[in-house]
Amino acid sequence: MLAAGAAIATVGALAGCGGDDQASDGQVELTLWARSNSVPDDVQQLLDEQFPDYEITFQDIPDIEDKLRAALRSKSGLPDVVVMGGSLPSFFSVSDQFLDLADEAAASDAVDWTLDLGLTPDGKQLTLPTDIGPWGFFYRADALEALGYPTEPEAVAAEIDSWEAYRELAEATAATGQYVCDHAGQVYQARLAQQGYAYFEQQDGEAVNAVDSPISHDAFVESAALAQDGLCTNTEPYTPEWNAAMTQEDIVAFVGPAWEDGLLQSAGEQQSGAWRVTTVPGGPAATGGSYVAALAASDHPDEARELAAFIGGAEFQKAGYLDKGLFPASTGVHADPEVATPQDFYGGQDTLGVLAQTAAEAPLVYQGPNSGTVAAQFFVALNDLASSDEDPAEVYESLLAATAEL
Repeated sequence: MLAAGAAIATVGALAGCGGDDQASDGQVELTLWARSNSVPDDVQQLLDEQFPDYEITFQDIPDIEDKLRAALRSKSGLPDVVVMGGSLPSFFSVSDQFLDLADEAAASDAVDWTLDLGLTPDGKQLTLPTDIGPWGFFYRADALEALGYPTEPEAVAAEIDSWEAYRELAEATAATGQYVCDHAGQVYQARLAQQGYAYFEQQDGEAVNAVDSPISHDAFVESAALAQDGLCTNTEPYTPEWNAAMTQEDIVAFVGPAWEDGLLQSAGEQQSGAWRVTTVPGGPAATGGSYVAALAASDHPDEARELAAFIGGAEFQKAGYLDKGLFPASTGVHADPEVATPQDFYGGQDTLGVLAQTAAEAPLVYQGPNSGTVAAQFFVALNDLASSDEDPAEVYESLLAATAEL
């Protein structure tokens, strides 16, 4: 990833809120911040075609959440519209610096819970979803067949319908020198999402610490056991080690969000046709992905809302899915016959259909402002436990103490 000092790639003249945002010919100027990997490849062309009367400048910002927070604190250098990820509740305390997208949300065809993620406790619609992360169990049909398991997605989901059944499969696979678990943290995250849990509960509009929960305890201890018992490769997605484990066919299945499809197809290119995807053991799970917001500092709030609505709409999300596998929040895209098609990499399976059903059935995961901070500590602990003989239950207790005041 590029260093922050060289992070900005622009098309056209740079313009931000509060700057000279009216072109000499009277054309409205808007600035859009986003990571290049969270928008379609031809984002500038899409925007130019959709808004011929506006001059829209796209800026590629890899460290977008940090840069946005800094601009919000200084109340200067802000874009008109931003596509961001991370923990949305961390921006709720400065919701007055964002435009309310309630009307745009009312017209949206997004999966309901994805809109709820951007709703502040006082009812302001801060964001619209642009892509989301329904989780799936990605597996190689030939590997499961060799172990005597079924190979069709529905049959696999019925056979591996619990985390106990998943562990049995992990043990059988590890005995052959291959693995159906890449990293225990992936399993842990999926188990929490299935329960709509992210360390905090909302009570009277406030985030209340709920870190000490049987949901987290059981998921943490049992996920750590997978790693300590040698049932995972202990490689994190988006690392060279993960890519190598996939290329060398050490990983023959894993639990992960939809956006890892692109990663899988790149690292597992030579295994095209063997892969399938089905429901995660234990039931549907999904997490948020990226969100679009419009800034209140914009000199053109109506046009900023219009741009945000387009980015949060079906056409833009369809392009993102076809270009980069960004899973759409739009139910209209889920039903689009140009998109919901058999995938050669997955042996002719329509993977969009499986994951869209998961997205529709998954529970809302409430995120508190400190959910990301707590999650990071638990993930680091799971990573450390993979090469340690410490008791996961004792580590869990230490994590409770470390996060008790959050």
